Amino acid sequence: MNMRTIPYYLVLFFVALLALGGCALEDEIDIPGGDTDAVNKYLGSWSVTDNATKLNYEVTIDRNTMNSSMVILRNFAGSGANADGLVVSNSLIIEGQVIGDGWIVSGTGHYVNENRINFPYTLEIGGNIESRSATFSR
Repeated sequence: MNMRTIPYYLVLFFVALLALGGCALEDEIDIPGGDTDAVNKYLGSWSVTDNATKLNYEVTIDRNTMNSSMVILRNFAGSGANADGLVVSNSLIIEGQVIGDGWIVSGTGHYVNENRINFPYTLEIGGNIESRSATFSR
C-alpha cells in the first residue's frame, strides 16, 4: 500500500462508519398480518367478575419495561399482588407463579375484543386448588 491510497481507504472507512451509524432499530416493528404491538390491547384498567367466588375487583395491566412481550397484572385474582403475564397474539399466559401470601396461580386469558378477556385460571391457596373463570371487562 502506498501513501496515496491511505487517504482513500480512510475516507471509505468513515463513509461506511457513518452509513452504519445511521441504522437504528425502529420503535415499532410491523408484524405481517398483525398489530404492530400485541401488548397494547391488554393495557389499562379492567373490571373483573370472578365466577368461582362471585368476586368483583379491578385489575390493571401494565407493560413490563424489562420484556416487550410481558405484562404485569396488578391485583390478579383480587390478591392485591402482581402476576407476570406473557402476551402471545390473542392469549395472555400466566405460567405457574407464586403471588401475594403464597398463592400459586396459572392460566391463559383469551382476548375476545377491546372490552373483554375471558380468563380461566387455577388458584392454589394453602394446598387447596380451585379452578376459576374470570371475565375482564371495560
